[in-house]
Amino acid sequence: MKVIVYLLGFGHIAAYSCLILYTRESVAALKGLFQKFQLKYLSAIPAALGFLLVICASATTYPWVLRIVGLLAIGEAVVAFTNPKKIYSRILDWYFGKASDQTQRLFGIIGIIFGTVILSWIK
Repeated sequence: MKVIVYLLGFGHIAAYSCLILYTRESVAALKGLFQKFQLKYLSAIPAALGFLLVICASATTYPWVLRIVGLLAIGEAVVAFTNPKKIYSRILDWYFGKASDQTQRLFGIIGIIFGTVILSWIK
């Protein structure tokens, strides 16, 4: 279980560091990913990450936090899969169209902090 926690922590740090350092390129790559694949297929990514967070939460000091975050990720996957009233599509339109570079970098900072927290809570 600790290996999964390490992979999730370092993966978050690596991915969100790219978002901070290469903001426009990262957003363009994500936008291309969402244009290339259907939202129903891409909803498997947060579902898998949420499932991994719920499973490996017992290997951390505060497992309830990771379980809540994992359940929220699974909930996000359900919303992305069903897309009621096109709400997820509108969020993506905002993220790729109207969100500024500073907003993208803020999300990157939050992601790096979350990855660091995951790594620091390993038993």
